[in-house]
Amino acid sequence: MDMNQELQELLDGRALEQSLYREARLLDAERYTEWLDQTTEDIIYRMALSSRRFRKDRSAPLSQGAGYIFNDTRERLALRINRLQSGYVWAEDPPNFVRRVVSNVAIEDSSQQLEKTVYSVIVIHRSRIDSERRFLIAGRQDLWRKVDGEWRLAKREITLDHSTVPDTNLNVFF
Repeated sequence: MDMNQELQELLDGRALEQSLYREARLLDAERYTEWLDQTTEDIIYRMALSSRRFRKDRSAPLSQGAGYIFNDTRERLALRINRLQSGYVWAEDPPNFVRRVVSNVAIEDSSQQLEKTVYSVIVIHRSRIDSERRFLIAGRQDLWRKVDGEWRLAKREITLDHSTVPDTNLNVFF
């Protein structure tokens, strides 16, 4: 790798990392439309159902795509955002306090030149009016694509680190 390629890798890595932090800040501030603008038109955004098995369990694993907690396209994400902004979501009125912490960011080349695979861990703290607090912890595997000189989220696979969903609703974006 020559010096220019190395420099570009460093610049891309820094830009992608900053995109993750900006994304968290936008979502914490409920600036959902701006967040959606950071995605591609063909985005896939999903959280698969997961199961925990004993290491000695040698039965066949569940087939891929056995089910999803959500499996959203850009249109579906826009519907979720419109619902949250409607003022009719009782679980969000008054607004929850939500804070996202993004860490363990690792960036790898993808099979396509203008795409990068980005791994991260997200911790979401959610506090309701009744002092009910929830911590949601998940791993993410993203595909970010450079479009018109900007990095945009093209795919997000979320793996919730809980054997059951630890909240009564998942109105938050990961």
